[in-house]
Amino acid sequence: MNTEESKITDDSSLLHSRLYINQLIRFILDEKPNRDSFAAIVNTSQFESLCEISEAASLIKIGIESLLTSENELLAKEEYNRLFVGPNMLPAPLWESVYLGREHLLFEEETLKVRECYRQYGLSFVRENNEPDDHIVIELEFLGYLIQKTLETTNVETKQKLLADQQAFLDDHLFKWGLSFCEHLNNATAFELYRGAAQLLAEYIRFEMDIIPFLKEALENE
Repeated sequence: MNTEESKITDDSSLLHSRLYINQLIRFILDEKPNRDSFAAIVNTSQFESLCEISEAASLIKIGIESLLTSENELLAKEEYNRLFVGPNMLPAPLWESVYLGREHLLFEEETLKVRECYRQYGLSFVRENNEPDDHIVIELEFLGYLIQKTLETTNVETKQKLLADQQAFLDDHLFKWGLSFCEHLNNATAFELYRGAAQLLAEYIRFEMDIIPFLKEALENE
């Protein structure tokens, strides 16, 4: 394999890794605990590799393994509802506007700004106007969409634009409030599954902030 082929392979592997971690976090935050679907996570080589380099992922593994009994599955579902559904006030609100808005309420200016980011790519949230677009899972999904588009293109200018938009979205949105969400979630639960997810998300956001400038520079030097 020549140097150019090696570089393309390395870049692709890095993008796939970013996308995998993004998808894993979204799944945990969005999917009510289920033994079968969560057991499938720990039986993959990607997850095992992630556990080797991330204590947060190892904590998630402990949480999933404890989920594999009917009693713990029920407790995990109750915890999921307490953290992410309600009916009581959520200990770790899932929406950007709650953290950054003037009144710390839903559907504030931040929601509209995020919506505009999606629309620039012809995207819209399927529950638009019924649930805020600045939900943590939806923001991660948009970032994942940009990463996927970067994987699919070989055009350097298109890649540069996609990376610039990833950086801007992190700077203007996810980085501004995501770490506060992670801290709230980590402090709100004793369940390893969700503490691990909070810690992995914090690692992921910081990693994205570091790696995107590196990828942009690498493209500029081609």
